[in-house]
Amino acid sequence: MNSKYKLRTQIVSVVIVFYIIGMTIFIISMYRSSRTTFLSAKNDMIERDVSRICSTLNRDEGYEWYFEYVSKHCNELKSKISSIKGIEERIIPESRSYEELNSLSPELQLNAAIDYYFKLKAELDYEQTTFNYGGLFCIDISSDDNAIVYYSAVKNSTSEISLGKQWDTASDSHPALDKLRSGDYTTIAFEISSSDWDNSGANYYVGYKPLVYNDSTKAVIGIDYNWDSFHDQLMDQLRTTISSMLLGMIVSCILLMVIMERIAIQPLSKVQHTVKEYIKDKNAESAKELCKLKSQNEIGELSEDISALINEVSHYTSNLKNFTKEIMEALAHTIDAKDRYTDGHSFRVAAYSRMLAKRLGLSQKEQEDIYYMGLLHDIGKIGIPGAIINKPSKLTDEEYEIIKKHPIYGYEILSPIKSMPELAIGARHHHERIDGKGYPDGLKGDEIPFKARIIAVADSYDTMTSNRNYRKYLPQELVRKEIEKNIGTQFDPAPANAMLKIIDEDKNYLLHE
Repeated sequence: MNSKYKLRTQIVSVVIVFYIIGMTIFIISMYRSSRTTFLSAKNDMIERDVSRICSTLNRDEGYEWYFEYVSKHCNELKSKISSIKGIEERIIPESRSYEELNSLSPELQLNAAIDYYFKLKAELDYEQTTFNYGGLFCIDISSDDNAIVYYSAVKNSTSEISLGKQWDTASDSHPALDKLRSGDYTTIAFEISSSDWDNSGANYYVGYKPLVYNDSTKAVIGIDYNWDSFHDQLMDQLRTTISSMLLGMIVSCILLMVIMERIAIQPLSKVQHTVKEYIKDKNAESAKELCKLKSQNEIGELSEDISALINEVSHYTSNLKNFTKEIMEALAHTIDAKDRYTDGHSFRVAAYSRMLAKRLGLSQKEQEDIYYMGLLHDIGKIGIPGAIINKPSKLTDEEYEIIKKHPIYGYEILSPIKSMPELAIGARHHHERIDGKGYPDGLKGDEIPFKARIIAVADSYDTMTSNRNYRKYLPQELVRKEIEKNIGTQFDPAPANAMLKIIDEDKNYLLHE
């Protein structure tokens, strides 16, 4: 077999072997870690949801009273509720204090308990319908072997789960509740088990969190998610990843062979051909050609190639930097194009951020980094529906909550870029506030990365100095007052004061859209 074909075969074989070994290790590791990773993600989601629900119920002292009342008058309350008609028209009561409810007469207490039952029902039904849980439970686990149901909002339930119903919650079927009974209320308890309300045999992933009032547990909130469905989705994603890697292997082999053909196999073939001609003919001319090849094409040209390679690498690096900048600017154009009311916003925020960084004494490298952070700080808006971003009227509370997720989306998009971790930091934290009232993480003070604090000032400045569908850009004096007013609450003093100096120097108000 010709030597060059042997080399080609060896290269392909080595690449395939390494890909197979690498893919095998990766797939096994991914499969083993996927369940842990998936559980961690679901834990975060359930913890967020159940904590929000508990927070809502904890704010009303009346629920503390209600749970105590039910434990003592369950049958009386249950009988009274079952006789009530026109549940849909009931008026949800205002919050009432524990002391006020406790001082009522027995008759009025019963009426109040009825009101709170329907108030709890409305709260949990809304949560279950909005977030599509399998089931949402408010239960009492103070007894050893069973639990009293205060209210259950379940999806497509075929069995009645009524007020005061006893559940069998022994530790062998509900270890999470057994953990809570042991007094460990510091963390949310999780378990995978068949549901008490679903007779289809499906497994559910459940998270429980106690409702604590004055250091005393009055009830437990539980959320059911369909585990089998989530696990099927995970396996589908795993199969897609494996298929993508197989395709990547094939494409990489083809590209590698094309490159190796040009940079290695063809030059070696020429050397081999010259040597063979000399051995075959013993011709002096062939020897001269060999010497010429060795001195100029092998040794002399090699030194020239090294010099050329250095120049090529330098040229490539320069092109790579320009390419990186062009890609980031192209992404910024894409981000701004999604919001027709903020064209150029990303570029202006990047420019203002770099101006602030320079004035604050940051290095040239840091100024360049913060420019790129500013370019991509709103990349998470790619994940927000255009109908919300471009809505001409005022956003609803629900739409605003969706908008507030764009820092998290931006962080998820940029965090895989390990060579510039600052990009993800800028995207996630540019809406945090010094007083801790920002989002998405509620960081405050020095907990917020400094560069993100700089971008926050630049972002707010451009928002005020840009035209919107509902207003023209604000006067410079008003912008200055707004930034000055929010120093120490919304803005870090250092970049905010630097922005004030830039505004003062901008006598002709050139820094606006």
